[in-house]
Amino acid sequence: MRRRLLREVSGATALEFAMIAPPLIMMLVGGLQLGWALHCAASVRWALETSARNLMIDPTESASTLKSAMLSALSGRTNATASALTVTINQDTSNPAKTMLVATSVYSTTLVIPFVTNQPLTFTSVTSVPSP
Repeated sequence: MRRRLLREVSGATALEFAMIAPPLIMMLVGGLQLGWALHCAASVRWALETSARNLMIDPTESASTLKSAMLSALSGRTNATASALTVTINQDTSNPAKTMLVATSVYSTTLVIPFVTNQPLTFTSVTSVPSP
């Protein structure tokens, strides 16, 4: 009887799956979450570069106006909200011959992966445009 129980393998596959399933789910969901976060960051970078072109036309545009233009460009594409996005505009005077406006955006999000503590992520994008 004892030898027969030691040779019995029914249920081994279910046990192996139960051992492998949590790391597999963690890796799959984590990869999807990381991909979505990188997509959102790239979309914010695109919105900054697209909206910063308005600074060439109107260099007196405020950071809040630029942020509103970015959020309207991002609507429906990402989960970027006004609270997760910070926009600043500064003047770069390092080259006195050519004045540049530097627009910077900081996008913050949280990476949520099962079985792992939530990880905050911060993405920074910078673009420069010539000032007339």
